[in-house]
Amino acid sequence: MHFAIIGQGLAGSSLAIEADKNGHDITCFDLSNENTASRMAIGIINPLVIKNRTIFDKSEIFLSDCLSYYNWIEKTFQKPLLTGNSIREVLFNPSEVSNWTSLSQEANLETYIGSIETTHKSLSALGLGCIKNSFRLDVKNYLQVIRTWLSEKHRLQEEDVKNVFVSKNEVIVNGQKFDGLILAEGLIATWTQKIFGPLQFSPTKGEGLVIETTNTNIDFPVHRNTFLLKEDENRYTVGATFNRKDLQTGPSKAGKDSLIKELSYWFHDDFKIVDHWCGLRPTMKDRKICFGWHKEFPNVGFLNGLGSRGALTSPYYSSLLWAQHRS
Repeated sequence: MHFAIIGQGLAGSSLAIEADKNGHDITCFDLSNENTASRMAIGIINPLVIKNRTIFDKSEIFLSDCLSYYNWIEKTFQKPLLTGNSIREVLFNPSEVSNWTSLSQEANLETYIGSIETTHKSLSALGLGCIKNSFRLDVKNYLQVIRTWLSEKHRLQEEDVKNVFVSKNEVIVNGQKFDGLILAEGLIATWTQKIFGPLQFSPTKGEGLVIETTNTNIDFPVHRNTFLLKEDENRYTVGATFNRKDLQTGPSKAGKDSLIKELSYWFHDDFKIVDHWCGLRPTMKDRKICFGWHKEFPNVGFLNGLGSRGALTSPYYSSLLWAQHRS
């Protein structure tokens, strides 16, 4: 079958790979807007809710599926995309150190909460709690790999989708006929909501900084309310915020000030800001991911609401959506 896919973010990319594995032909419609949530994502893969020191439902399944998926992508396309340098959580005082040690001995957390390491000279901390089985995906390069593959093996059309018609027998997108349609539109969700009805979005705005410092050499992800992530020799990403109230487009002074304040609690090297970015995450009011196939049009499906964990969850839900189609 020939499927049209609208959107080539984290959801659309994994859906395209799964469609190919299921023997389908693909035409993907995507404008490659640099400000989409997927293209602004920092790519942290972590099954632990760090703030609450808890794991969430299906975390082990998500982790297993995403590692298998990205390892396959790396092997197939000969591109290193996944970094396995574990997150270190900044621990300020003896109570936090003691609590971390206790949690590492609990049966349901020992897979994720590791040992406490000596702090780094650039950090104000009593110790650094190691989060095992945490990774980082190079999102920009991953999306470009899939984009190139779509252009070479299937079809990629960099155009706005202005009209969609669906019936039980065919789908028409921008005047072209297809056997089916997959919608991975993210927050815009124009055609998803026209076909499937309104989605209960409660978007979150994420802002981040890129800083430059000549005094720092931290080659692992650091977290304490916000992340510090090395990009190259002197540059680091700081972020991202979670704001459900201020959804204005563009970076804000409040967002920048919040990130600098959080960072200053535990990072004491001098730095300068070289970039300030933002994006809106397509999260739902109930924080649940939405997906499925249309009851009347069985070859029309969608996946949305991945939020800030798209790098972790998109492989699982893409595979599940196609499994439902086969059944």
